[in-house]
Amino acid sequence: MLKEQPRGTPFTLRLVEPKKAFDMIGMRTKAPKSSEGKMVNGKETLRLRSKGAATVQEVPNEFEERAVRRVDDLLESYMGIRDIELATTIVEAGKDKKNPDDFAEALDSVLGDFAFPDVFLFDVWGAIGDVKNGRI
Repeated sequence: MLKEQPRGTPFTLRLVEPKKAFDMIGMRTKAPKSSEGKMVNGKETLRLRSKGAATVQEVPNEFEERAVRRVDDLLESYMGIRDIELATTIVEAGKDKKNPDDFAEALDSVLGDFAFPDVFLFDVWGAIGDVKNGRI
């Protein structure tokens, strides 16, 4: 909302202590429903992305959690970084792909700025496949 305001336009910023902010939120009176009217189960998370709109996602299942940990380990060994969000994005791009070329294209469309080396992509593809097939 602040980005939409023209420069120089005055605005009011109200700071509230976290506990008091939660006190201002009313209790739910009936079962939660999503905007489409379907019931939600509470196993969803709001994912904020730097590019694009925020999305609501299911809580990761056991496969996704193990695959994300493995990809995070590979990020650390190849690039010296630990980044669970990046690892999650990589797993999301590759979890339904049938071959390494499709995976590389999907990853390039989402994270092309990273220009991951081919050897890293093949190791990630292998790790996701290992987790998918129960080898890890």
